Amino acid sequence: MKRQNSSHLPPNISARDRANQYPGILHESGGKLFCTPCNLVLEHKRKSSVLQHFATAKHTKRLADGEKSSKQLTLTEAATSKTLSRATRNESWVATCTAVNIPLSKSDHPVMRKFLQENVINGGAIPGFHQLQEQYLSAVYEKKKEDSTQSCTIWCG
Repeated sequence: MKRQNSSHLPPNISARDRANQYPGILHESGGKLFCTPCNLVLEHKRKSSVLQHFATAKHTKRLADGEKSSKQLTLTEAATSKTLSRATRNESWVATCTAVNIPLSKSDHPVMRKFLQENVINGGAIPGFHQLQEQYLSAVYEKKKEDSTQSCTIWCG
């Protein structure tokens, strides 16, 4: 006698598999299935749940309007992308300070901190002098050195 499966769910369907069945409408992020126009998390194991969502007035209206909404990300993916932009912001700050001969230690000055927090978006997130020097200065130096060598080959070459 065959043993009955206690669950009626398909055993091997993933959120990515379900998203591939409906490209442009569904997307997968972090193992979760999202409806792109509606920004909702859907149950990916039951196809009927997805089809029921597609039949809702909200989903139909959003598709008809052609609303472009940004894709939702899981917290892990969002943190990763923020980390990348944080590094870019900090490198840009170091490049700016070095270009105009402002010592990086001035980043720790209370007046400079107050200015950054009040007048620059995410300016309060710029790290202190030691972290700027240890983590970002060498990268900025290497980029500048590479850029100056390329421009020299263009002009001198």
